[in-house]
Amino acid sequence: MTTGKLALLLGVTAVAVIAVKKPDLSFILPTTATAGKQANDAYLVASEQLVRPWRLKSEIKGRPVDLAIDPTGSFAAVLNGNNVVTIDLASGREISRVATKTNSYLGIRFRPGSSEIWASEATRTGPDALLRIPYSAGGELGKLDRMELKGHPIPAGLAFSADGKKLYAAMHHTNEIAVVDPVGKTITARWASELAPFSLALSGDGGRLFVSNRGGAPRAEAKQALSGSVPMPTDEQGSVLAGTVQVFDTGSGKAQSVAVGLAPAGLALSPDGLTVAVANAHSDTVSMIDTKTLAVTALTIDTASRLPGLLPNSVAFRADGQRLYVACGGDNSVAVYGRKKGGWELAGKVPTGWFPTAVQVDGKGVLQITSVKGVGDDESEPGKHNSRVFEGILSSVPDPTAAQLHAGAREAQLAARPRFTPNGGVKDLAKLGIEHVFFLIKENRTYDQVFSDIPKGNRDEKLLMYGREVTPNHHALAEKYVLLDNFYSSGAISFEGHQWLMMGFVSDHTERALQAAPRGYAWNMGDSLTVSPAGFFWQDQRRPLSVRLLGPVSEPATPGPDGLMRDINETQMLKWSEYWNHYQKGTWKEVVGSRCVVPALRPIFDEKFPPSSMKVPDQIRAAAFAERLDAWEKSGTTPNFTIVTMTSDHTEGRNPNAPRPRSMVADNDLALGKIVEKISKSKLWGKSLILVVEDDAQDGVDHVSGRRTVALAIGPHIKRNALDSNFYTHLNMVRTMQDVFGLQPRTRFLANSRAMNSVFMAEKNLDPYTAIVPSVRLDDMNPPVTALQGRERWATVESAKMNWNDIDDVPTDVLNRILWWDAKGFDKPYPVRASK
Repeated sequence: MTTGKLALLLGVTAVAVIAVKKPDLSFILPTTATAGKQANDAYLVASEQLVRPWRLKSEIKGRPVDLAIDPTGSFAAVLNGNNVVTIDLASGREISRVATKTNSYLGIRFRPGSSEIWASEATRTGPDALLRIPYSAGGELGKLDRMELKGHPIPAGLAFSADGKKLYAAMHHTNEIAVVDPVGKTITARWASELAPFSLALSGDGGRLFVSNRGGAPRAEAKQALSGSVPMPTDEQGSVLAGTVQVFDTGSGKAQSVAVGLAPAGLALSPDGLTVAVANAHSDTVSMIDTKTLAVTALTIDTASRLPGLLPNSVAFRADGQRLYVACGGDNSVAVYGRKKGGWELAGKVPTGWFPTAVQVDGKGVLQITSVKGVGDDESEPGKHNSRVFEGILSSVPDPTAAQLHAGAREAQLAARPRFTPNGGVKDLAKLGIEHVFFLIKENRTYDQVFSDIPKGNRDEKLLMYGREVTPNHHALAEKYVLLDNFYSSGAISFEGHQWLMMGFVSDHTERALQAAPRGYAWNMGDSLTVSPAGFFWQDQRRPLSVRLLGPVSEPATPGPDGLMRDINETQMLKWSEYWNHYQKGTWKEVVGSRCVVPALRPIFDEKFPPSSMKVPDQIRAAAFAERLDAWEKSGTTPNFTIVTMTSDHTEGRNPNAPRPRSMVADNDLALGKIVEKISKSKLWGKSLILVVEDDAQDGVDHVSGRRTVALAIGPHIKRNALDSNFYTHLNMVRTMQDVFGLQPRTRFLANSRAMNSVFMAEKNLDPYTAIVPSVRLDDMNPPVTALQGRERWATVESAKMNWNDIDDVPTDVLNRILWWDAKGFDKPYPVRASK
């Protein structure tokens, strides 16, 4: 544990939970603050928020998404990414841990009348399972026993009967409730539910089961978009419509349905059994359902703003039923309601860690809260960070007083929108007259991997992997325009990163199952349950813009004999060398195509542009872009926004069917240079802006943060030969594009973010750019395994086993080692995580 984190832990647990006893969060941060702990004891994180949890009890290595408290109240069981862990609630000490496959969105319960914990396990494509784990009185976990489930049902919320003889499990993907005999490990009944059942609550007498359905009821008349293999009714933007809560009669299996808000998540039954509370994650409301009449009353958490982003996702009642606690993932807080004159009133908030996903009340009335991203710690060892080093936290907060809740609400408000000293630059970006923004999204590099050989930036050159020799265009553009050495990916991996960049929003549905992605790895927004209720960042009815998507929201296709695109999957694509040969012969248009996975975006999607697959060289993307720009110029139809995905810098490790990693990174670099040259030598240049960013930084190490990444700003109005160390993130880049066109922010995250004004200048410099050809061969293929030995042979064998057909469905920790050794030498030690 670092000295700073130890101080936080001791300081928070040693004093009463009163925010004013700590430095005020209205403290103005230096505009060049780096991610991590600040002078006000809060942590600046990559969603451009401050995080300062009350009563941090335990740091949990992993991603804790759900918890249950044992019957004695002495310890908690936590569903934690790829394990189940028990935590002593008195000391915060980890008691025991048992490894699992990747876990589901939620689902962990103690079975009454036994010494068993049951949990939900879900993988990318199945098989899934219910887990039975014995435990001792002290919380030591025994050997895991797995109840295999056929197909890919994705078990989620669980509920036991009072005698422990029945287990009810929400099957999130197959739209059913399974009634399970926990002794015989058999399913005794299946009840059809509405779409995407999620959380469960059983009445005290066991007669009624309440189920939240994130997708709501089927609606044949509505537009449809897939989530996993299931069509969901959606609005015009592709986001799911209102959800439902079903009330099942446990005797007959018949159900009544009640409409609630968007994406209902956690629910809880009041102690008197008269009310069910359900958190509507995409509506930022809580539905209070009268269990006798099924009448619904909506509680709005923030009446001042209707922008989505609070993401309420878990609820719990106090034992007397007079208080309701609501975990708000996007707000890093627990909202607290109190009963007042027959209704409910917001009393205040409890600040939590980064993105709380579970709140429970133990027998002593203490709030036990898990936050999936903790305080943003991703340090693998001192001075070495990686975004895949996951650490969450458990906070234990005694029931707050009214004064504490009032202070907590103020603290949460300040933390959601940190104040910085001025960042300078052009104040009103809309007055620059920029008419064309080209947004280029690349893959998976840290700042230190690429730019730590540029002396003027904040760097650790020991971590350099793809320097000037491999990426001459990145270097030339950073030095010609602005070197951004304090820029962060808001997402840890592609699953989050692309969503932040396209929507300025990431759902709790994504955060809960980031490692598993059981409904599909929707980096491409191909899961309608994850699409923002506000749609995509460029959509503003008051300022309609022309947009063209070249690669985002794509899956592969191939041209048919009739000229129309035919759907294929990744396994049906050609090998990299075959696409390369078509590129060299100029016949690539005969074999390249894509399809749009978001039906609402098909009118602006270019299906003849390559899909986002590492199998297609970025040189083809540069050529395809050049053709389109020529056609747009000729017809006068250049879009306002053009979004391009470029994938080669992801690399395929030492896969013998792909080029060497440095060659793939060089391919990406040259394609970037060609695209910038093409734009800079066009008639559009004077009114253009090019923004370039990685979707995440997961495949590398950085000395500041695992999320610090490569970003570029290029154009006539961009400063020259500048170093810009302002704290910026994905969100700031998206907000910048909105401000250039005078668009209204569509989410809380974007409304609370500042634009990157500092990189701009009022005057124009129309100097064009000429691409530089890297000295690295682009088609230098990885050697076959037969030519290798030792660790290099191991790297090739492991790379060949990886699933390159599904982006990021590879063991990233193994891949990072392979990339490190390939770049630095196979005898160099890899920066591994030290014990904490």
